[in-house]
Amino acid sequence: MASKAVKKAAKAASAKIKMFPRDASKDARFRMTIPSKQAYPIPPLGPSLGSKGVNIAKFCKEFNERTKHFKEGYPTPIDLYIKPDRSYYFDVYWPTTASLILRAAGVNKGGSYRGYEWVGVINLKQVYHIAETKKQDPRNRRISLEQLCKNIIDQADYMGIAVVKH
Repeated sequence: MASKAVKKAAKAASAKIKMFPRDASKDARFRMTIPSKQAYPIPPLGPSLGSKGVNIAKFCKEFNERTKHFKEGYPTPIDLYIKPDRSYYFDVYWPTTASLILRAAGVNKGGSYRGYEWVGVINLKQVYHIAETKKQDPRNRRISLEQLCKNIIDQADYMGIAVVKH
């Protein structure tokens, strides 16, 4: 008898309390990496944005316009925010550090075995240039240039690219 009363009370309590109420006023956020100046309304970009109700042609035109100062084909991270009324806005960040390191080294792919296979070489001047580029990214403004250089050297080492002084 007591178990029926407990079940009934639990059911009534769960009907009143919603654990995760959906707030329609918040914007949906999506992170994507799109090659600069190469956004086209074809798969995979077209269907993924179309299913969210975004005007794909308008997005592609706006994205290509905002990335015209990058070299073509650099993987460019963006944060896309879609409002409940299907309007959107997006933040464009600088190309990824890995792509900048690979282009500076002149290779297409990093090494497979860290510390054993070296596929390219960059010098400290190139590391400094990459750090200056990444410093302009809003996410890296609070990081010192010295720390950015250390992070780039560590990432290059992880990718199998040696960093030399000259």
